[in-house]
Amino acid sequence: MALDTLTKTKVGNPIQRGGISLFPLFLETEKDSQAVVADDSLQVSELDSATVPQLQVTNKKGVPVIIPAGRVLEGGRQTRTVNVSILVPAGATITIPVSCVEAGRWHGGSQFRDSKRVAGRNVRMAKQRGVKRNIDSYGGKFSDQGEVWNSISFELHSRHIAHESDSYLAADHYVETNENLYKVLNELLEAGRVEGQTGIAVAYGNKIAGFELFTSASDLAASWETLVRSAVLDSPMAQEESLSIDVRDIEAFLADIAQQETTVVPGTGLGTEYHVASDRLVAHALTDDEGRIMHAYAFAEI
Repeated sequence: MALDTLTKTKVGNPIQRGGISLFPLFLETEKDSQAVVADDSLQVSELDSATVPQLQVTNKKGVPVIIPAGRVLEGGRQTRTVNVSILVPAGATITIPVSCVEAGRWHGGSQFRDSKRVAGRNVRMAKQRGVKRNIDSYGGKFSDQGEVWNSISFELHSRHIAHESDSYLAADHYVETNENLYKVLNELLEAGRVEGQTGIAVAYGNKIAGFELFTSASDLAASWETLVRSAVLDSPMAQEESLSIDVRDIEAFLADIAQQETTVVPGTGLGTEYHVASDRLVAHALTDDEGRIMHAYAFAEI
């Protein structure tokens, strides 16, 4: 099982700023995958008959590309986030499941751009729980759109943000407007990654928030700034605190995720998907056809 691989993931010593601890994760694979994280060359558009929960993507590369779950795609008739991690075959055009993160707009063009952002932890937890229920009940990969919108409303209102179309990206912009958070973000980015690092685990004070894991250091590098930014934005506070979570706690969290009851389904593109959802945590992983983890994440209630 793919989640068993998590117990083999090595955890390094963290960097810490403003009560946020970022632990480096190292997933060693026997054979390097040729897949790469999707970049701006991935073409994303509305379907010919536009519909909220689906988009069309075209991979023009000669290798498969990974679209990590949670990536925010800006434009089209409304901004969306990707429901599941997807391995798009080389040269293929496929339809992917998405959720709306901009409730107040349904107009505009058909093309999208990568916002270089991921949806926040609360939004992704709500989305993953809906996707898991939908898979178990109907075999689809749609979220509970109402719950996703509720989570975005919380992100906006908790930061006293009013936005004409209730876009999640308006909440994301809060990092630039909060001097303390912006300082912490820049310090964490300056601290950088560790050589060979393929993932990141996040803790706030004495609580583990979750982790994100890729199959290679280059995949993490392509997502690094986005993930650090999300960790800072989701922080319940940005003030100096003593480190109360250590490497053993992160290892125990990974082992906990590996033992969860899992729904396994074919990938939206290539590979296989693994889905976990309970009252206290969610998790999702994508493997390629040889069983290597392409992307995995988990979040816990804190």
